[in-house]
Amino acid sequence: MRKSFAQVLREGKVDIRQEYRKLYSILHQEAFDHRTKSLYEVFGENFAHFYFRGTCLSIEEFDQKYGFNFEADPDDFDIDYLVSFCEYLQNMLFGLQAANFSGGYGGFSSMEVNIPFILEQIRLVIEAIGYTSASDDGKTIFVEKSPVAIAVSESDLIPAELSYKVLEYDHYALKGDIEKKKHIILQLAQILEAKSKELQKISSSLKDDLFFLFNNLNLRHNNVDPSNKGKYKRIVSELDRGQLEHWYDETYQMCLLAFMELEQAERKKAFDEFKKQIVEG
Repeated sequence: MRKSFAQVLREGKVDIRQEYRKLYSILHQEAFDHRTKSLYEVFGENFAHFYFRGTCLSIEEFDQKYGFNFEADPDDFDIDYLVSFCEYLQNMLFGLQAANFSGGYGGFSSMEVNIPFILEQIRLVIEAIGYTSASDDGKTIFVEKSPVAIAVSESDLIPAELSYKVLEYDHYALKGDIEKKKHIILQLAQILEAKSKELQKISSSLKDDLFFLFNNLNLRHNNVDPSNKGKYKRIVSELDRGQLEHWYDETYQMCLLAFMELEQAERKKAFDEFKKQIVEG
């Protein structure tokens, strides 16, 4: 039976609150790294040159706009809080790094902040809690490490622009975001549609079940409107958001399985040819 993250963390003796405190101190304590100012102040002084600032004129405005309000010792603390902070800190470091390389004139010196050390500390924490990074358009997120999802995201069957989405599906920020999950599933469904004949030969039951979900779970069609004759499914229309999200998650997992099966079929062809060569000498 799959262990919960709480079990994994207990067995691995990972104190996520302590790891958060250490990273928080790196951001806010002036004494760290022999600086005379905090890292947050360095970010603030150079924020005008950060490539992701949008129309925000200061880091304070950016934090307020996007709800980044990290506390030294938060009451409502969990692994998502830690991951969110790691994402914030890492992307800010990337912004600072890019501003320096592009000749930003905020007065930042590469000797002022030991960026590689801090990035390494973040990486160690992320690995310790069983997460991995995914990047898109210059921004990094951290998601639960899933060997299957990683393998599929790196598959030749998945276009480069969709690789990030395959991993993003499991991001904590997508919990409850049914529309975004639906969009990712539909993109996967489009690829699998083109491979339906191959999938049928490999596993007809998986293919039939998966395409049943595509067509009846309010994904491809409006299955919740009674006036939509021929497409309406009463049971689906009566699902609450939590139940619908559960079945979307199951559909996503089945999509991953389908891609793995397709990859294995190609691998089997190569293996059979190699085996034949060995046998025939």
